[in-house]
Amino acid sequence: MIVRKPVALHGTAVHTRDIKPGKDYDWYVKAGDLQLFDKMDEIYRIALRDVEGDAPKLAIIIDGQRIGLLIGDLPSQRVDHSQRVIHDTLYLEFDREYHRTVLHTAAVLLLCPKKTYKPHEQHFTQYAEELFLRHSQEKELIFKTATLPVVSQQPNFNLPLIRQEKIALFSDLINRNRCARYLLYFTERENIRFSFVSTGRLNLEKCEQVAEKSDECLLLTLSSEVPQEINLKKGKSSRFGI
Repeated sequence: MIVRKPVALHGTAVHTRDIKPGKDYDWYVKAGDLQLFDKMDEIYRIALRDVEGDAPKLAIIIDGQRIGLLIGDLPSQRVDHSQRVIHDTLYLEFDREYHRTVLHTAAVLLLCPKKTYKPHEQHFTQYAEELFLRHSQEKELIFKTATLPVVSQQPNFNLPLIRQEKIALFSDLINRNRCARYLLYFTERENIRFSFVSTGRLNLEKCEQVAEKSDECLLLTLSSEVPQEINLKKGKSSRFGI
């Protein structure tokens, strides 16, 4: 049984496309007080948009008194004029007091196998599709809360801790467990802009671009350029590799 917790929202956005010809992908929905949206959009364009690879596509920003969560590559039931499935990207922004719940949501998505990831994917897709439908019908958007999954399993505590301030890791089961553990036990710090990204085959140069936008950064990629831990702060490999 999946347990979800309602969390108060400041705002939301949906990146998708209309089924009509000429209506390309864009942020069709933007509603509420979105203080971190532009920063998240930058990371989205660098690290998640049009990046292939079978891995959870998500990002988190903690900055000031806000935390933003982005979940990408959500397959809708709509198809475009060429009969290709339309994929949604959902962005949610919360007060920083909910940072633990949001980070736990990312950990849930990192830890669950493919067959249990699907219900979470469908849950967020349905939310994004409802927002898009109401927007396209010019109805008032309702986004007071979002329901986020609660951790149902723990990561492997026998794996090495993550200690770098800015680090890229290959997105295998081991490193997804290590990242989930880091997020579950993330230490709250003032005046620190933190970002986490899980994506497909993002090359090292773009990993470094993401790292430049944060004081601390944790990034999972399927790129062959990241076979071991890469210290993005120094731009060179760390001595430790798995």
